[in-house]
Amino acid sequence: MTHTISTFFVDSTFLARIRRLVKGFQARRAQRLAFNQAFGELQLLTSRELAEFGLYRSDLYEMARASVYRV
Repeated sequence: MTHTISTFFVDSTFLARIRRLVKGFQARRAQRLAFNQAFGELQLLTSRELAEFGLYRSDLYEMARASVYRV
């Protein structure tokens, strides 16, 4: 009498959870890249340009965050 054990079977719900995790990581990474780009572009503005818009340098982080994460 022989026994065969299949180690290739993985519960499909487990694989679905892994896929969701990976997609979540990818989405957060894309958001972070978009934030970094937006923040970098805002930092390129001169103090005079910011003053024309009524902004301060301390506002830039929150502006970039709000534009990317829709907070």
